[in-house]
Amino acid sequence: MSVRRWVPVLALAAAIAAPASAQTFQSEVAQDVRAVGEKFVSLAQAMPADAYDWRPDDGVRSVSEVFMHMAGANIGLPANLIGASMPAGYAADWAGSAEQITDKAEVVGHLETAFEHMASAIEGLSDAQLMEPVNVFGRDTNVMGAVLLLQTHSHEHLGQSIAYARTNGVVPPWSN
Repeated sequence: MSVRRWVPVLALAAAIAAPASAQTFQSEVAQDVRAVGEKFVSLAQAMPADAYDWRPDDGVRSVSEVFMHMAGANIGLPANLIGASMPAGYAADWAGSAEQITDKAEVVGHLETAFEHMASAIEGLSDAQLMEPVNVFGRDTNVMGAVLLLQTHSHEHLGQSIAYARTNGVVPPWSN
């Protein structure tokens, strides 16, 4: 058998024998949070500024309110649920008024900060910290449970934001 026929087999064997990269729960979730954040930012950039006040019905969050709800949650909840520090320039009570921000450039900037802040906070957790008990909205869990809540919350509102965008004639940029 020629050497050339063995090359694919040898490459496969080397790949199988090579140690997998050291992925942790924290790094996997942080990677996902950053990916969701990129989608939020690109969607916020794609939405026309005059659509930021659109809402599907009275009493339902507008486009900018959903974006800023996510920014506020991703800045405030890591401090409250997993013990992260607030990012520079943000006061502890900032999230309480975040949904009032409607300027497109400001919204986009807060989204960028918020998702990176949350991803970094999650990456900074030790395995021992993940097991620490925490109460999340009246439910006893651990920090890992809180991290999963933060992650799923981001996906929930990304779906909402996609529906808002499509209703306003905006195709999510990553789906082109």
